[in-house]
Amino acid sequence: MHRVKGYLRNTFLLGILTTLPIIITYFFLSFIFKKVTGFLIPFIDFVASKLGITLTVFAKQSLSLIVLIFLLFIIGIIAKNYFGKKIISFFEYLLVKIPLVRGVYSSIRQVVETFQVSGGTSFKKVVLLEYPMQKKYSIGFVTKETSGFLNNKVNNESYNIFVPTTPNPTSGFILIVPKCEVIELDITIDEGIRFVISAGLISPEAAEKLKSGSK
Repeated sequence: MHRVKGYLRNTFLLGILTTLPIIITYFFLSFIFKKVTGFLIPFIDFVASKLGITLTVFAKQSLSLIVLIFLLFIIGIIAKNYFGKKIISFFEYLLVKIPLVRGVYSSIRQVVETFQVSGGTSFKKVVLLEYPMQKKYSIGFVTKETSGFLNNKVNNESYNIFVPTTPNPTSGFILIVPKCEVIELDITIDEGIRFVISAGLISPEAAEKLKSGSK
C-alpha cells in the first residue's frame, strides 16, 4: 500500500512538473500578446464599424499584431533613411527635455545601444572572472580596454567588463579588472548571452549540439 501511494504521488508530481512550464509559457505569451495588441484595438474597432464588419476579440488582436508588425517594419525603413534619422533625432531631443521622461528614456536607450548589433557587437569578447569573491566565477563581457587614466589608478592594464544579471542581461555591473586576472573564453558573444539568459542551462556545448541538430 505504501508503495502504491508513493507511485501515485510521484506520478502526480511528475505530471505537475511536466505541465507547469507549458502553462506558464502559455499565460506569459498570452499576457504579452494582449498587452502588445491592446492599444491598437480601438483603431481596429473604428475601422470595422465603418466597414460594417463584426470581429471577434481574437480577430481584433490578430489584426492588431499584424498592423503593429507592419508599422515596426515601416519605422525600420524610415530609421535607415537620412531624413528619417533626422526626424527620430528630433523626437529624441524632445524626449530628453522632459524631466521625468529623460531619465527613463536615456537609460533604456543606453541598454538598447549596448546590445545592438551594427557592424559588430558592442561587446568585444566573453570572459571568466573571479566575482563576487575568490574561487567564485562569473561570465562577463569585455566592452573595451580600460583608459590610461584608470589603468594608472589601479596600476595595471585592465579591461572594462560588463557582468550581467540572470535572467535579465540588460542589468548588471561594470567592473575594471586587470587583464592578468581575466580568463578569455573561446565562445561567441551570442553563446555567452544565451548562457546568462538561460541561467546556465544552455552551455556553449549545448548550443553547438542544438546547431548541429537543426542542420
